[in-house]
Amino acid sequence: MRKYTKGMQISKHFHELVPGGSHTYSKGNDQFPQMSPQIITHADGAYCWDVDGNQYIDWAMGNRVFILGHNNKVVNDAVKKAIDNSTNYTRPGILEYEVAQFAVDFFPVAEMVKFGKNGSDVTTAAVKLSRAYTNRTHVAVCKQHPFFSIHDWFIGSTNMNAGVIESERQYTIGFDYNDIEGVKKMFDQYHNKIACLILEPVKNDHPCNYDKDETCKEQCEKGICAKGKKNFLTELRDICTKNGTILIFDEMISGIRFDIRGAHHLWGVYPDLATYGKCISNGFSFSMLAGKRDILNLGGIMHDRERVFLLSQTHGSETVGLAAALATLKECERVNVNEHIWNLGGQLRKGFEQLIKEEGVGKYIKLIGFDCNPHILCTKENGTYWPELHTSFHEEVIDQGILIPWISITYAHTNLELDITLQALREGLRKIKKSVEMENIEDSFVGEAVKPVFRPFNKCKQGRCGRIYTDVEKLSCCK
Repeated sequence: MRKYTKGMQISKHFHELVPGGSHTYSKGNDQFPQMSPQIITHADGAYCWDVDGNQYIDWAMGNRVFILGHNNKVVNDAVKKAIDNSTNYTRPGILEYEVAQFAVDFFPVAEMVKFGKNGSDVTTAAVKLSRAYTNRTHVAVCKQHPFFSIHDWFIGSTNMNAGVIESERQYTIGFDYNDIEGVKKMFDQYHNKIACLILEPVKNDHPCNYDKDETCKEQCEKGICAKGKKNFLTELRDICTKNGTILIFDEMISGIRFDIRGAHHLWGVYPDLATYGKCISNGFSFSMLAGKRDILNLGGIMHDRERVFLLSQTHGSETVGLAAALATLKECERVNVNEHIWNLGGQLRKGFEQLIKEEGVGKYIKLIGFDCNPHILCTKENGTYWPELHTSFHEEVIDQGILIPWISITYAHTNLELDITLQALREGLRKIKKSVEMENIEDSFVGEAVKPVFRPFNKCKQGRCGRIYTDVEKLSCCK
């Protein structure tokens, strides 16, 4: 196995300095096998290196924040040029104006825009605007989409809700993706109370609630259900319009990656508000709220309605993120980044599914999602997530030099990286096949299995969590 001695020493001390030993929970020690890179020193293109000198092909790309690859020269040059003109001013900067004009011209959903520094900034701003615009209280969130904001309106609805008062938690309600009848019942139950409905337009499932066959999926990708009916997104649009509810599409992950203008543009369904971040600025800090003028303008000073305090941030006008976003969008369009990502993702899917078939482990591992945004899922035979198998599989793949906890294909990834990755994935499949046959999965990796981010306690009170294992008693924390 690779050595992680120096990284583990630093990580141990890091936990004494910073809660969680990371500034993002998804990068924490409990999300990776113990035998994995602990601290990264640098990255370039499709590769990264840790403090112990190990090199990896990086498919995770930070927290999905790259679309052109690490250290892209076009974006970096734009940022360096912006820095030479200083990074913030006493009044609005010319780059703020230029990026806003570009965004309004570029994104069909954008009649107006407002910039932030991270995803939670703009999703929370969208919720606040919706409540002010509709004079309603409740927020409907998609249960299958795990994260929308660090702020109380959302975190209070998760299992990690310590510190959020009950009066905040009661106003966030959930609905299921592709369950249009459930959405209708929710609107009946909370009649004239739902200010907004927020979801990722697409994640792992096609937006069709009528049929799951391949023909229907192909049609749904074009915005038309094979049964001649409206797809799930179109129905959500109609329901929200009918009920006076603001429809918000969270395009943090799907935006740019599915389609440069947003996944909703690919399906031809347009929300009232859309939020962008992550890879929109290729690794630099920038996010954007875009949408209808009459809603966004509540945060302005040219109207007679009650004012909304909307994203007044010292660093919202910082030029580095603005320059990076503008350069990223222009470069993505120039190189046709969507064609590259969809094509390489399709090759990855085809190659990995062939390996799964050859190794005979289809009961335990599969590739879900779309070609542009696939995800490896390790399960038991009944289809439930298997954290021990996930940990064992990724320990082996990491040892082979591949970092792929999630898959964010970029323009920097080529067939060379794909071929090397498929070889490593084969070794991972062979390991779990052997471990399953020998019934020793829990002994097939070093340390503990990965854990859910949204859990109420760091250590399970009964050793094996009732939220994960069906044969374990469910305590109050499990529920």
